[in-house]
Amino acid sequence: MVASVVMLAAIASAVTVMMKNHEAREATARAESQDASASVSQTRPLVSRLVPEQQRSLAAVDDQPDAAFLAQVEHKYRFLIADVEEEHVDELRRRLLQRESEINIGSRDRIDAGIGKLLPAGTYAYYQSLQDSDLEQHHLAEYIGGISNVAPLDQRQERIVLDAKLRQKQRYAALMRDTGLDRTSLSNEERAYAHARTAEALKQYMDDFLADVAPSLTQAQYTQLKNYETTEFARELSRLQQRINAK
Repeated sequence: MVASVVMLAAIASAVTVMMKNHEAREATARAESQDASASVSQTRPLVSRLVPEQQRSLAAVDDQPDAAFLAQVEHKYRFLIADVEEEHVDELRRRLLQRESEINIGSRDRIDAGIGKLLPAGTYAYYQSLQDSDLEQHHLAEYIGGISNVAPLDQRQERIVLDAKLRQKQRYAALMRDTGLDRTSLSNEERAYAHARTAEALKQYMDDFLADVAPSLTQAQYTQLKNYETTEFARELSRLQQRINAK
C-alpha cells in the first residue's frame, strides 16, 4: 500500500512538471491569439460534446437550443433516458434540457422535482450522480476514443465503467471530508495529515474503481483503462498537493 502511494506521488510530481511546461506554452499561444478571438467573443458560445457545467449553462441563451447543446444534454443523460418508460422520454428530454440551461439554483430544484416524477422508482439518486458527472464523462470519452480502434467498448461496458466511477466518486468524497481542504489555513501537522490522507483516498478510489470494472472488460480494455486512470489520478493528486501546500 505504501509503495503504491509513493509511486502515485512520484507520478504526480512528474505530471506537475509537465503541466507547468505545458501551461507556459499555452500562455504564449493565448497571448498571440487574443486579438483574433476578441471579434468572436460576442457571438453565441459553441458547445462541445462535453464541457464544464459553468460553460454549458451559457449555451441555451435563445428560446431554441442549438443542436450541439441538445446532443450534449442527451449524451450526458443517455443511460438515464434509456431506463425511462417510452411514454415519458420526450418530456424527460425537455425537462433535462431546461435544467441544464438554468443557472438559478431554486429553479433547478423545482425542475429536479418534476424530473423525479418521471423516473422509475429508485433511480433518482442515479440522476443526481449524473448532474455533476461532466469530468467523469469527459474521461470516459477520452478513454473510449483512445481504445476504439483496438478493443472498442459496447454500450453495456460504457455504462458499467461510468456507473462504477460515479459510485466510487461518492465514497471518495466521504473519505476526503476530514482532510481540511475546506479550511483557509493548515498547521504543519494538519498539512502533513492532509497530504497522506489525500494520497491514500485517491489510491483507494482508483483501486476500487478498477476492481469494480475489471470483470466486465477484456484484458486489453482493462490495461488501457488502468494506464489512463493512473495518469489522471496522478494529475489530480498533483493538483490537490498544490492546493494543500497553499494553505
